[in-house]
Amino acid sequence: MTNAGRQRVGRLLGYTLIGTGAAALVAAVLLPTYIVPRLKRIPADIRTEAVSLASNASVLDVPALTRGRMATETGVPLKIQTLAVSARPTDADRVTLVVSTRLLRTDRPSASGLVSAHVDSVTLSRTTSEPVDPPGQIALDYGKQPDTVTRTGFQYHFPFDAQKTNYPYFDDTARKEVPIGFVDDDRVESGLRLFHYRQSVGPIDLYPTQPDMETTVPASWWGLPGDEQVRFDLYYSTTRDIWVEPASGVIIEQREHLHRFLARSVDDPLAVTSLEIQTHFDGQSINDAVQTARAARTLIRWGDIYAPGILGVVGVVAALGGLMILRRRETRLPRIGDRHVAGVNNHDADGGEQLTVEDVAVEHDL
Repeated sequence: MTNAGRQRVGRLLGYTLIGTGAAALVAAVLLPTYIVPRLKRIPADIRTEAVSLASNASVLDVPALTRGRMATETGVPLKIQTLAVSARPTDADRVTLVVSTRLLRTDRPSASGLVSAHVDSVTLSRTTSEPVDPPGQIALDYGKQPDTVTRTGFQYHFPFDAQKTNYPYFDDTARKEVPIGFVDDDRVESGLRLFHYRQSVGPIDLYPTQPDMETTVPASWWGLPGDEQVRFDLYYSTTRDIWVEPASGVIIEQREHLHRFLARSVDDPLAVTSLEIQTHFDGQSINDAVQTARAARTLIRWGDIYAPGILGVVGVVAALGGLMILRRRETRLPRIGDRHVAGVNNHDADGGEQLTVEDVAVEHDL
């Protein structure tokens, strides 16, 4: 290849490297600002299961009710099964979750061990994790007409890049938003550091906003004199602890100390506990949540940190390499008097004889 050909190839290579470097740098900038926000999105296709356990719960004593007495049975082993699936309407911007929950006694066959069940549906923004239209619906029993409930606050998914702060969190029993506050980040599960949040609700009387939340039976059932009908409202309180993988917003575990009791007032001495449980996720539920969070977190980090870093390094190296090649080409351009020049024309543009390098040097000295 001639010198001119090598120079053309060198220039082409230099400009190509500079262009490649510039494209890599642009991609490194666009990934975190344009691509990553599209990765921080709740999946449209969801099917997740979680199991919570409670080994020493208190529940309403049903056999006592048949004998005309309101009483509580203690030391009951319970299991809470939760199934969340996506449903319509779900599209590029929102996902609808239908969450069914069953509270079961594990000391009885499943057919007779059902304590309670309810279904909750809510439509969330896939990017902010907050509720959007249509309003949510809550059915306290399978097959019953659900109540329409306007939702605010987070519930089944925390925001992406969760912070060490307070968040509005929706309680589906109280049917209102109650703040949940950051506690610590001490817990690590399978290499993932988790944020711990805590929410306290009540005790509150559910009857004023939910007319079904009462029990009216003869006074003698409550240990009162007479047989007149007496209404006791259902009161509710809970302390909820939630551990979240902050980058993905995925809830890894939830523990809850829940108390429901029937009473005429919050401090009624005749109050009867209908349900008191302290729950925690089982190991499989935690492991499944960790895997979900890890996959989402890895995808986000590749778009936000790893890929931009690699592209930035490649872009700088390629651009510098191209500039160095072009600069080297320029320093090697032929000059009069250089020994590699074959000859120069000693006459005007009309032609003339070629002088050798040695002759040129002689004439230059003269």
